[in-house]
Amino acid sequence: MIINRFAATSLLFLLIALLSGCDGGENSESPTSATDADSTAAYSTFTDFKSLISATSAKYPKAVRITEGGTADKPEYHGFFFYNCAPRDLLQFDPTGRYMAAMRVKIEGREVLPDDTATIGIIDLENKNHWNTVGYTTAWNWQQGCRLEWIPGSTNEIIWDDRAVDGKSFVSRIYNTETKKTRTLPRPVYTVSPDGRTALTHEFERMEHGGTNFVGIPDKHKSQWAPAKTGIFRMDMQTGKSVQIVSVRQMAALMYPHGLPKDTLNGRLYIFREGYNPSGNRFIAFVKDVRIKSPGDTSVRTTGFSMTPEGKDIRYLFEEPSHHYWSSDSTITDNVREKKPDGSSGERAYFEFADNNTGKPINKLWSAPNGHDSYHPGGEWILTDTYSTDDDYPLNGYEYLYLYHIPTKKFVALGKFPFKIGGKFSDRDPGIFRVDLHPRFCPDGRKVSFDATHDGIGRQIYLIDVGFIIDQPPV
Repeated sequence: MIINRFAATSLLFLLIALLSGCDGGENSESPTSATDADSTAAYSTFTDFKSLISATSAKYPKAVRITEGGTADKPEYHGFFFYNCAPRDLLQFDPTGRYMAAMRVKIEGREVLPDDTATIGIIDLENKNHWNTVGYTTAWNWQQGCRLEWIPGSTNEIIWDDRAVDGKSFVSRIYNTETKKTRTLPRPVYTVSPDGRTALTHEFERMEHGGTNFVGIPDKHKSQWAPAKTGIFRMDMQTGKSVQIVSVRQMAALMYPHGLPKDTLNGRLYIFREGYNPSGNRFIAFVKDVRIKSPGDTSVRTTGFSMTPEGKDIRYLFEEPSHHYWSSDSTITDNVREKKPDGSSGERAYFEFADNNTGKPINKLWSAPNGHDSYHPGGEWILTDTYSTDDDYPLNGYEYLYLYHIPTKKFVALGKFPFKIGGKFSDRDPGIFRVDLHPRFCPDGRKVSFDATHDGIGRQIYLIDVGFIIDQPPV
């Protein structure tokens, strides 16, 4: 009897699913080799996000924990703390996918202090996930870490932010895995160009957005709402020479083209984020205007712009940008609130925007709560997640990890992870102490890395093998 290939594959997937006992529970196991992840289990698809979170019997691939959690007396928390916003942005993996950059801390659930030291390490995924310590830092935060990354185009250098030895400024360190030596650049970096030659940066001590600043060094422009002597700087990665390419004052004039506001008392305008497009000929910049009117009464406006690496040809992108991804040199995907015809705000959704100065989306992809989106190297998939709480969706303390298949508009469930802090489940908004999944693809796109707390031992790093999903996409 002849059985066609599709039928045989379907029967095999069904048998494996029955034997493995896949269900809607937590999909993780203890540390093991990353290559031991089950890459043959069946998976669940959905036609919309609401169906994905309401499913009671979704099949999830295994999530393999690759970091140890220390002991009760000496806990150790691990993470990468952010995600990549373009194909060659904030790379966690070396080009081969064997080595992973990571950060280790010993605290959770409290404010970071100036002397809280984090350890920088490189994990060997082909040697029992061996951790190799390569440096330390006291310049980090809960939501973006120390901007640790593998330098684009390099096989042997990673970079992270740190505090200068005299404690008076923030710097960046570059570690070479071949020479075992570390060199220092005079400014911290936010992101490195796709060719690895230059970095963009701003003053982290000026940032007001919770959990994203570096503490312990005062903002020397604190008394000024929109100072002219700070802004975005471009730094040469070899020489350390830097130049200010735009000022905060200049961005204020673009943010308020009809005249600067008068009510700026206790306010602060600052650069929040930069990120290069794939070719590096333009980058995005988020500008935040924070007004602290009284304790508990703060207003925030965020606007996205794009510009050339020299700070020229500045274009308006859109209001209230969140977690962007450059899907091409001229298009950006982000999760923002839909604008109704009457001007009011609707539900959140993933939209595509063109870098064309209009501020209007060119395509709505799907409705869903905010997440950290990135594109698969093959271009047909979008990887993203959710927070553990949301005003519009019943997430109820669970973080969802999923793939969106662009050709079929179907959703593939990768995980449903309970958020735990102090080892206990919490369905409350953890604020700046939240641990976002921040999912990242490995270089060949066959595994997904993310940070999570569902094992009850604090933030740890996990891998999911998604190769079988990429090879057998939904129809």
